[in-house]
Amino acid sequence: MRKIVLGSECDDALFAKLCAVIESLGGSVADAEWVLGGSQELTRFAIKLPNGTLEAISETYIGLLLRGEDDLVLAVSSLVRT
Repeated sequence: MRKIVLGSECDDALFAKLCAVIESLGGSVADAEWVLGGSQELTRFAIKLPNGTLEAISETYIGLLLRGEDDLVLAVSSLVRT
């Protein structure tokens, strides 16, 4: 299991690029959970791809994280960063 911070949780363009990459790979992104605790906001997104699943997490003060199987996280994060 690998976790990579893609960038700021406030970066709408980054999230849009992540969604575009997921869609180009034949996958989908869905809201899974939203939590508010004090000043901390956390949103989890379920990502379904033809060859596996990932989780994107947007967390205040942490950033936009991508979490899942090593190979899949590395492949998707490299596409998002190009």
